[in-house]
This record gives sequence, C-alpha cells and structure tokens, in this order.
Amino acid sequence: MKSTLSSILVGCVVALALPWAHLAVADAAPDSAIRYVALGDSRATGSLHDPLSIRDGCFRTADAYPQIVADTLRAESYVSRACAAAKTENITEKTQFTITGPQPPQVGALRPDTTLVTVSIGGNDIAWSSLVEPCYTLAPGLDANCRSDATTAQRMNDALTVLGPKVSATLAAITEKAPAATVLLVGHGGIFGDRGCWPYIPTSDADAAFVVQFFVRMNSALADAARSNGAYFVDVAAAAVGHDACAGSDLRWFEGLVPRSFTMPLHPTHEGLRAMAALVVATRP
Repeated sequence: MKSTLSSILVGCVVALALPWAHLAVADAAPDSAIRYVALGDSRATGSLHDPLSIRDGCFRTADAYPQIVADTLRAESYVSRACAAAKTENITEKTQFTITGPQPPQVGALRPDTTLVTVSIGGNDIAWSSLVEPCYTLAPGLDANCRSDATTAQRMNDALTVLGPKVSATLAAITEKAPAATVLLVGHGGIFGDRGCWPYIPTSDADAAFVVQFFVRMNSALADAARSNGAYFVDVAAAAVGHDACAGSDLRWFEGLVPRSFTMPLHPTHEGLRAMAALVVATRP
C-alpha cells in the first residue's frame, strides 16, 4: 500500500512539475535580438548626399549600407564605427586621425553580446586605386596596355600577398571581442566591368577586363580570410555584373573616376548601397 501511495504521489508531483519545466525552458530560450556593429572604410559610410556627413570626420551618412541593414533587420541596437580611409590597423589597434579629431580603434565598439558585425576593409591597405592607375588613358580610344606591364602585375601580386593575412588578423580580433557574433566580410569589386567608358572608366576594354580579374583575385583572398575565421563572405562583385560605373543611371551601382552623382569617385551610389545591404541580409545565415 505504501509503495502504491508513493507511486501516486510521485506521479502527481511529476505531472505538476512538467508545465513549470516547460515554462522554464521557454524562458531560457536564446535571445534573438540583433545587436549590430558596422566596421570598415568609406564603402560602409554612405554617399555624400548629406553635406553634414563631414561633422564626424568619417563621412557617415544615413544611406550607408549598414544603416539600411539595421533598418531592414530591425536591430535592437546599431552603431557604426566605419570611417573613410580606414585600414585594417584602424579597426584593430591604431587610432585614425580625421579632420575633426582622432577616431579610436573600431573594435572598441564591440561587446560580448554583439550578435552581428559587418566589415568592409582592405582596399586602403593595398591602395587598390593606385594599382590600377597605369590602366588609365588621357583620351578616349587609347589603350594603356597595363595588362601587359610586368611592373603593374608585380605590384598587384605583392599587394594581394599581404592583404589576406591582414584581413584574417582583423577578423580574428573581431571574433575575440565579440565571440557570439555573426561576422560578414563585404567583398570589393563591381566598379569595373568588361569595357571602358572614358572619362568615367578611362581604360580600354581589354584593360578594364584585366582590372576585373584583379578584383576576382582580391575577393578570393578576402573569401579565404573569412572562411578561415568562421566569417561569411558577401560577394558584391558577382551580383554587380551589369551595374558597373559604365552602366546607365538606372542600372549603375558605382561611380567611376569622374562621378555623375553625389558619390565619391570609385564608390557605391545610393542604389549600390541599397544593393549591398540586400546582399548582406541575404548572406546572413
């Protein structure tokens, strides 16, 4: 009888406990709030439609792709530390001096509870625009033939050799500061297509295609760095085919050496920034 009574009491206790156990599990569900930090260079600061963007020395504006990402995902918190002219060292350890004062290393914005980080970096480390300058011509119809220049090829090779390790170290530093965050590294490219269009892209068609291949290699180095650090690579160049600086105003995501809008030369337009934001959202797991 005692055994039967004990069994009944235990059964009642378990039955009563189960609903509370269920609630306890529900209460302990993972926090789904998005706490987002954007890091990087001028590709992440926005276009120059807002003259007041100069006020912080970094040229951050409301149409920056990270701001669009934050709005789209309805982030609980969002902060951008992206700054024009930033290099990998300005993300990790070195103060960046701007016209309005010093900007501390960008990783200072990261917290252990940060859940999302985007990074646009690497172009200033290798000064990519100077690497393609030998491809420019002084008049339409000319061919600089930079694709056959050994010096240009060597400079590009040397730059890409050091790029991967720098970006990899940067991603490692980000993960150390925000170990729970999903990190997305945004790729380069898209400005150049398979043809020139003087003076916007002042190259021959053959040299324009050569520059495209340089960005293919650059993005390969970035993708490898992302993969080795558990980050996700956002392939902007692949999606931007047909939207380069030579495209019509209704298709163009980037401006060329001579801009046709309130956009910095060789940077994404407002439409390009929206496209980049969509790619980030689509790549995010």
